[in-house]
Parts: sequence; structure tokens; C-alpha cells
Amino acid sequence: MPSLPVVAIVGRPNVGKSSLLNALIGKRISIVQDMPGVTRDRVSTPFKVGDRYIELMDTGGYGFIDSDDLTSHIKHQIEIAMTRANLVLFIVDCQDGLTAADQEIAQLLRTKDVKTVLIANKADGEKADLALGEFARLGFGTPIGVSAIQDRNLDQIEKAIRKNVDLKSAPKEVPEPQMYVAIVGKRNAGKSTLVNAIAQIYENDPNRVIVSEVPGTTRDSVDVRFEKDNKTLVVIDTAGVRKKRHMVTNDIEFYSFHRAERSIRRADVVMMLIDGTEHVSEPDKKLAQYISEQFKPVVIVINKWDTVLGNARKQAEEMKREFSPELLMDEFEEYLNQELRHLDYAPIAFITAKDGRNVQVVLDSAQHLFNQANERITTGRLNRAVRQIMDERMPSSKSGRRPKIYYATQVDVAPPTIVLVVNNPDFLDESYQRFMINRFRELLPYPEVPIKLLIRPRGAGTPEPEGKDFIDMPHRDGSSRRPTRASSTKSRQKRASRPAPPKRGRR
Repeated sequence: MPSLPVVAIVGRPNVGKSSLLNALIGKRISIVQDMPGVTRDRVSTPFKVGDRYIELMDTGGYGFIDSDDLTSHIKHQIEIAMTRANLVLFIVDCQDGLTAADQEIAQLLRTKDVKTVLIANKADGEKADLALGEFARLGFGTPIGVSAIQDRNLDQIEKAIRKNVDLKSAPKEVPEPQMYVAIVGKRNAGKSTLVNAIAQIYENDPNRVIVSEVPGTTRDSVDVRFEKDNKTLVVIDTAGVRKKRHMVTNDIEFYSFHRAERSIRRADVVMMLIDGTEHVSEPDKKLAQYISEQFKPVVIVINKWDTVLGNARKQAEEMKREFSPELLMDEFEEYLNQELRHLDYAPIAFITAKDGRNVQVVLDSAQHLFNQANERITTGRLNRAVRQIMDERMPSSKSGRRPKIYYATQVDVAPPTIVLVVNNPDFLDESYQRFMINRFRELLPYPEVPIKLLIRPRGAGTPEPEGKDFIDMPHRDGSSRRPTRASSTKSRQKRASRPAPPKRGRR
């Protein structure tokens, strides 16, 4: 597919750049807050102009003095956007009038020698258009007066893009991404570093997002689109998660946190980044629980593994003990199994994002999980697995009555969703359902992804199986007697002879 022409939105802080991008696209892409300096990274999205697509890119406020000493980083991102842009939409504030900062940006654009269209935002009516003439002093003609909030004159921006950008080679269609991957974790775990490592490999853009030692550098969720193995993938960089009590008095962190949650919901696979040099924290556990509740396939990515290995090797030398990287990985996996019980099925990857080490392996793992989560099996195979599970261990109930499972069927993928149609759903308690899900992972092609199990009574609205794939449990003869001592002993022997479940995968 041809590359998309780039149209970058630039301007000083708080002139409404993010509001304008959201208004043009028709949905919330960038965080909008009535304070300067909210946007820091380049936030981009495909935008249809006529019958062709461009890449519309939001940027931070030029000239903003950032309290976290990220001013130079933000400026660098804006200049990258200007350099790569086919057209710049230079946004000024109609209500504030011409400022020295506007003149500074105009001078920079002239040195970049990039096509520029001047847009005066917050021109809410025709009366406001009377004040547009003073902006002609910037050297880009009289601006187009628009209002992002009122949706006023937005069609004029599209006309300006068509006039100034050669759209002949722009694609008429943008392929839907085959997979969305959300990278989540607490602050300073290395999420943006991992995104840049991926962008370096596939897009030759090592500075796609701002990376800093300052916690909380990323505020918005940034989509990075790239091609891998002839497939379109999107990696979503998200803001770092903090303890909720820190978000009560900070609107930006509140919105950033909910953007991170939304990114998890819209992702096909989640990469949960954990700083290997620190203990698993409360935000890590909260994230793990939320990922589990959303039934999202997840790779647990241990970052900064080179530092972990270096520290462990030094400690072993000081204590004159033998050092084994494999043993250290095993110990780390056992630790994660204890701390993140919700995700005990998830594969683990050990990486060093700053060096790009194992980055491609992590992406391969994400694609593997995506394929697992989208696999559909036959009802016959599923019912054979259910029959085997019931043979191994029968559920018990307080009333002493046994359940009768008529059949099982898979009704959905991503996550694989299995419906058991039974005589009484109360006879299958949560403990037994967890046992069934764990055995499904061993018997079905879903060893590393979440499985949703639904228990339904037989009757109207329940799906019917294919052909004659009825289970008719608990006993093959249709009786509902309790198993005898001999049959219970036989069942225990079966369980004892069953091979141990496979070890959690390692990448």
C-alpha cells in the first residue's frame, strides 16, 4: 500500500489543536483539557479526504515550558512532524490575536520550507472573522476562520488539504489492522522505549514517542501503525498506571488512566510490561486483574532484564556461588505465579527494550496468542473434552445432586467462549468451573489465552449442538447415582496417571 501523505497540526499551546483533530475525525483521538501542555507526543490517525486517505497528526504546543523538563523533547517531536509533513496546518487563536509565539512558529515554518495553511481556531461566528486580517502579517495569507467546538467551517480545511496536497498516489482504502496490541504497565516500566524499538525495526523511526526518565511522560494513548509479515498491526503506547489515590486531584492522570483502560478494551492482545528491577506493585496487580476481567490475551513482558542479570551475576560472584540465567528465569516465573495469579496461564518474555533485545520475539508471541484466541473448534471435539473432564472429576453440590451436561458448544472467539447446557447451573460451582477451564487449556488449542465459560439451563434460547454431539452426563447409562467407592478410586487413579500440565511458556 502507498504511504499516506502527512498533514501535521502545529501551533502554540492551548490554541485547540487536539480539539480540531478530534472534530475532523469525528471521535476522541487526543486528550482535550483546558490547560496548556497536555499533548506531548505525535498523535496520528488516518483521515479520509474525498475518496483518498491521509495521515492527520496532532503535536504538542510549540514553545511550552514543560514542568517536567520535557520542553526539548516536545519541540523535537514537533520538528519531526514538520519535516515529514506534506502540509502543515498552522493553528492560531482568533480570540487571543497575534502573539510573539505565533511569529516564532511562522519563522520556523519558513526555514523548513513546508507548505502551510493558516487556520484561526475559536472563530465561533462571522463577527470573529473580522479579526482575522491581523494574522496575515505571519506571511501565510488570511487564515481560515474555524471553530472546532462549533464544527464551523471544517469543510474549508478539507478543501485546503485537497488544494495543497497531491492526493493522486494516496490510497483509496486503508486496510483495517489485523491486530491491535496495547502496551500497558506502571510508570517508567519502559513502554515508550519498547514502542520506539518496534518503530525502529518496522518504520525506521526510533523517536516515535518521547522517552524520558521522568515518570508519567506519556499522557495520551498513541497508536503506532506498521506492517509485519504483510499484515497491518497497531501498537498502542499508553500512559503509566499509578495508584488511584494519586489521580483524585489530577485531571490529566485521571484521563490518561482511563485511556489506558480503553486501550486494553480495544486491543486484541495486551503486552503487560513489568520493570524487572522492581517488585510487582499494586498498580501491576490492578492491571493484571483488569486484563483478566476483560478476557484479553496477554504477554507478560519483563523489561530491563540485562540489568537484572547483571545485578544477579554480581551478587553471585560476591557470594562465590554459581550463576545460572535459566535458574533466575525459573525463580522469576514462580514469583510471578504467586503475585499475578489472575494471569498464571500467560506466556512470559524477558527483554531489554532500550537495546531492542527480544522485541521481535515479543511481537511473534502476540501474534501467536491472537491466533489462539481466534481459533474455533468443532462441537464434537469440545464435547469429547468435556466428557473426559467429567470422567476425571465429578462436580459435587451441597444438595448431593449431580449435574447433567447435555452438550457443550463454542459460541464465539476472542475470547474463546464455551457454553455448557446443563440441567441446573447451580450444580457447577465456581471452583469446578475453574477446574474445567484449566483442563480446557490442556485439552484444547487454548493453552495461553483466557477462556470464557458460560453455564446455561437447557431450554429456549440455548444453542443446539452440531449433529448428535450430546454428552448426556453424568453417567453414560443416563443414571444419576453417586459414583461408588470403586469408581471413585478409579477416577483418582486416572487423575494420578494424567500428565502434568505444560509449564508456562517462555519467550
